[in-house]
Amino acid sequence: MSRRHGPDGDSTYGTVKDRFDSWSAANPRPRSRSALGIPDIDIPEGVVRTFALAVGLGTGVLLLGLAAISYYASASWADVDRSGSALAYLLVGIFLTIAGLGASLGTLNHVFRVLRSPGGHH
Repeated sequence: MSRRHGPDGDSTYGTVKDRFDSWSAANPRPRSRSALGIPDIDIPEGVVRTFALAVGLGTGVLLLGLAAISYYASASWADVDRSGSALAYLLVGIFLTIAGLGASLGTLNHVFRVLRSPGGHH
């Protein structure tokens, strides 16, 4: 019959933990590559700027398209005398128009003015 506690009152958990700690100190884990590492790929600067321009303008066009759909929905609700819904869709259309123009103009400004100017001292 085995005894779980020794004469000094040590538990089995404590002895196993001590043996594991000593073993792991003697046998450290090998370092593996980080899963978060980003490989260094040499992409030309023109490709990066063209891609950024396409994404920014694409986002702007998408938002302007949603604004057009919102204006159409506003007119549809106004035709059936639902003024609350018509007003809500009109406001959504206005905000989507502002967002679409902001995305497009902000992208154009960033790609053609900010990135071409010399960097500041930080």
